[in-house]
Amino acid sequence: MNSSTGQGNVPRRRNADHVPSIWDPQFIMSLTAPYTYEDEHAARLEVLKEDAKSLIAATSMEDPRDLLKLIDTIQRLGVAYHFEKEIKVALHLVHAYIPTDLYHTALQFRLLRGNGFSISSDVFNKFTDKDGKFMDNLREDVAGLLSLFEAAHLGIPGEDVLEEAKSFSRNHLNLLTGKLESNIAEQVRQSLDVPLHRRMVRSEARNFIEAYQRDSAKSSVLLELAKLDYNVLQATYLKELKELAEWWEDINFKEKLPFGRDRLIECHIVAVGSISNPQFSQGRKNAAKFCAIGTYVDDVYDNYGSIDELEKFIEALDRWDIKVMEELPEYMKVCYLALYNSVDEVVQDASKHLDLDVLPYVKDTWIAYCKGMLKEAQWNQSGYMPTFDEYLKNAWISIGALVLLTISYFGISESITEYLPHCIENWSTSELFYQTCLISRLVDDLMTSKAEMERGETVNSIRCYMIQHDVSEEEAQDDMEGLISYSWKKLNEMVVHNSYPLPMVKLAMDTAQCVHRIYKYGDFFATQTTQAKIDCVRKLLFESIPME
Repeated sequence: MNSSTGQGNVPRRRNADHVPSIWDPQFIMSLTAPYTYEDEHAARLEVLKEDAKSLIAATSMEDPRDLLKLIDTIQRLGVAYHFEKEIKVALHLVHAYIPTDLYHTALQFRLLRGNGFSISSDVFNKFTDKDGKFMDNLREDVAGLLSLFEAAHLGIPGEDVLEEAKSFSRNHLNLLTGKLESNIAEQVRQSLDVPLHRRMVRSEARNFIEAYQRDSAKSSVLLELAKLDYNVLQATYLKELKELAEWWEDINFKEKLPFGRDRLIECHIVAVGSISNPQFSQGRKNAAKFCAIGTYVDDVYDNYGSIDELEKFIEALDRWDIKVMEELPEYMKVCYLALYNSVDEVVQDASKHLDLDVLPYVKDTWIAYCKGMLKEAQWNQSGYMPTFDEYLKNAWISIGALVLLTISYFGISESITEYLPHCIENWSTSELFYQTCLISRLVDDLMTSKAEMERGETVNSIRCYMIQHDVSEEEAQDDMEGLISYSWKKLNEMVVHNSYPLPMVKLAMDTAQCVHRIYKYGDFFATQTTQAKIDCVRKLLFESIPME
């Protein structure tokens, strides 16, 4: 698989032997959705939403504990985006409430802090002794411990009581797991595996709907609303996917660039995970296109291109002229043209909706992404092993989440237009960009480092950390988990201190949650046949929830 660089020399090409996609575009085009935002489904949705508003209003007049539980249920069912005003009013009502038990104290803390309301972690001091340890009489309170464990993940740096809460609740939940009834035992298992604060919104909606319908205290209105809303939103995602599949067939990367990963569906799931609300369809498609093209560009830099070619590609991006691609090797022309056209779509969409020229921002982050990958290619091809600190300085950019965030912000920016230019211009010093990208990089490396090293890519965070700190692979992985937790605290801090508009931080968190989901069972962009991944794809995009 050799090709000339145009200078008379023929570089050695590496082929990572990526397996083909199991999701054929023709299969995607053949799918139909039984539920849409049309006809009787749209009418029924409106009725259910009005009934749910009445339920919120009625509960607001009753016990604050019931209102807290209702807000939590609505959010976990994935329908909170219909009731933003009602939920904000309800949260104002429960803000002044002072719970006395652990369960409701932790639930109130999680809901208020997660929705941008001010609340101190000092609310948990009443459950600790003079040494700051949680009291022994809480050890058997399963609901309270589970609520405390979930709340503890919304901590910020320096909140020692929440670190103690996390350790205390985790330890005692682990001790109780063998004694619990099946439903609560499954909830505990899922939370210890992945806490709520790190779960992808649409995956959690499907998961919670299935659990909620077994709850004897469920609301039939909320359950029907959640099921129908999930199904019609899924139909929107499927419509987008069909459009993307047609575009993907037209640019024909699969045939023109056989060395790369054909991962359109995976890329659409990343877009859905980052931008889930139905009104942001164009933003989702733009994000999915970046991921699909970016995955191939990543393979060019990781495996296929010579250093000279990789540098020329960056020069071509900097000049940003369709004529420049004639100076590139044939396989790079394919990448450049697709990239150029996809960025033009983002620019045109933003110009129409925002009256803002976003080309400089998108181009700048694309160039930074490619420069980051170039640095890694130079390390790999020369055999140089950077220190861990040197690696991270580059790797938070080379993961590609920077471009994804930039494009995604332009896709949801109607409500944050005035903030965007400043935030995007200063991406290189932005904590919001850095912490989200760092989470993406470290989660990716935790799950993919072994496979990368087997195919010759020796530079990753685990390997660099092991060498710099002279520790085992297991110790390095534990420390990476610690760094990921700290980055989550920094994101939480941005909510607490109103560092950015809440929609911006929320999108960053949604992106980080998506990364946790897709790498939960291995390398989401490599593996094709694991049942966990197939189930994830089918439930998110293809299989509707049965309606009674």
